[in-house]
Amino acid sequence: MRRRLSDDDQRRLISRGGALAALSQHPSWPDLVEEIQAKRQRLERVQLTKALSKAPVDQRELDFVRGFIAGMEYLVEVPSNAEARLESFLKEHGVEGAV
Repeated sequence: MRRRLSDDDQRRLISRGGALAALSQHPSWPDLVEEIQAKRQRLERVQLTKALSKAPVDQRELDFVRGFIAGMEYLVEVPSNAEARLESFLKEHGVEGAV
């Protein structure tokens, strides 16, 4: 059984979820998404060039780049998923129609 959220916790959760969801509505958001996509393409191009060369592949570097790309993608996904996660979490805790 899940513990019931206090009124303060509910307000904090709703505020945070709303703030995260609002990030994607900021006028500069598309610029950030575009920059992240460009960075991903540059990183992938560099790694592909290295993989096709005769030099040995540095697995640690590949793992780092893969993790870095996953982190950038996570940042882009946070606002788009925040409201849905918030609604689901609040429903689990018995708060209906809070968002």
